[in-house]
Formats: sequence, structure tokens, C-alpha cells
Amino acid sequence: MTIDWSTLDWADPPAWIAAVISLGAGAIALRALRHSRMSAEASTRSADASTESAESAKISAQAAVRQAAAAERQVELAEAALKLAEESAARSSSTTKTELVTESLTGPKPPYVAWWVEHQQNQGYRLRNIGTDTARNVEVDRSRIKCVFRGDFPVAELPPNASVKILLSPMLNATKPGELWVRWEGHPGWMAVPVP
Repeated sequence: MTIDWSTLDWADPPAWIAAVISLGAGAIALRALRHSRMSAEASTRSADASTESAESAKISAQAAVRQAAAAERQVELAEAALKLAEESAARSSSTTKTELVTESLTGPKPPYVAWWVEHQQNQGYRLRNIGTDTARNVEVDRSRIKCVFRGDFPVAELPPNASVKILLSPMLNATKPGELWVRWEGHPGWMAVPVP
């Protein structure tokens, strides 16, 4: 309903009241319209947030599926590793059996002994067992050494990484040897060990 302001009698109080009420109703209507727009915008934002939440839930569900697949793969890998370990253990026990059979046919393996001569200072040296087994009844061939030689030989036992002190003192025409000739139990021949 519209008011024709030109036909309104300004001296008529009910017309004034109607005009004021009409203006008030218009203000309330504008306010209601503004409120309804704000409410619609809030609803739109809420719907957008719901959509984002649904997308987040979807992404989270996909991540959970990937994590479950990864966990399943880890279980498969652990089972495969266990199977390999069991097979390896079975092979090593058969290897041990093979070594025992070989040893019974050919005799025991000789101990692994290796030698190294280290220069200490001046005329002092050390004959060191750098092998993995203990050397027993270690001897040095003194007949091949022309200079003064001192050392506590024969040595009953020389464990791995252990050493025995020796002294090589060249005098006049006797020079320091270029090697020491060593033998030990289980290795009957003489073995040359270079002297630095």
C-alpha cells in the first residue's frame, strides 16, 4: 500500500499518525530486510564451511585409507623379512653341517695367523700377530739375522693383536735385516715378515 502525500491534509492528526506509523513500518521493514540479508549471508557461509568440512573429512578418509594400506604393506614386509631370516637360519645350519662334514673328511682348518713388524723407536720393534687365532710356539730364525738380535723366543702363545718386543741393533758391517723369518705350530715352514 502506498500513500499519496499530495492528498494528505497536514492539519489532520490521524494523517500524521498514519504517516509516522507508515515511516516506522518502512524502517522496520528495511531493518528486517537487512537482517534477512545478513542471515542469508551467514547461511551461505555456514554452507561453505559445511562443504569445506565435508572436503576435509573426505581428505581425512583418503589419508586413513592410505595409512591402512601402508600399515598392511609394513606387515607384509615384516613377514617377508621373518621368512628370509628363517631361510637364512636354515641355510646357515646346513652350512655348519657342511663344514663339519668337510672337516671330518679333510681334517680341521689350520688357525689363521698373520704377522706384522712395527717399528717402535730407535732399534726397538714389535712382532705382532694380526691374525684372528692364537699363534703357539712362535720362533724366529736367528741364523738369518746378522746384527744383534734380542727377543724372548720361542713364545709359547701369542693371541690375536698381541705382540712381542724385539731389538735389532746393526753393528759395523752387520745391517738390519729386511725381514724376519718366523714359524709357529701349525705352519712348519719359515715365513718371511718384512721389517720396516
